[in-house]
Amino acid sequence: MEDSTFGPARANVDLECQIYVAAPSRDRLMERLAAVLNVSLGPDRVISYGCVEVEWEHNDYEGTGAHMEFLDWHSLLGCRPRRGVSATAVVADTAAVLEAVREAGYRAVPVCDYEELLPEPGTEPRPT
Repeated sequence: MEDSTFGPARANVDLECQIYVAAPSRDRLMERLAAVLNVSLGPDRVISYGCVEVEWEHNDYEGTGAHMEFLDWHSLLGCRPRRGVSATAVVADTAAVLEAVREAGYRAVPVCDYEELLPEPGTEPRPT
């Protein structure tokens, strides 16, 4: 994205998170996610939530017969932090996005350097 306030700043490069989602339709997933988060769907179906920008990507592992089921799911959400924000804020907002995906009825698995700080399905968010 061209907006200079988003994207990985050097200090935040390890704060990006990918969320694998068992969702066959980009449009429906992004519409439901925006509704649960109570935000508008931006241009190009991008969601800005707190200090993260959420973009849909096709999961390139889909159809490869990967040994881990989630690697074969169709949808991948990239959560990219706003530049200059704290790690605590990024983790909190990414956790909210992950919970919103699950609340919208989708199975989701996060993959990032801080995934142990994110809530497991059916659990309360972990304090940061």
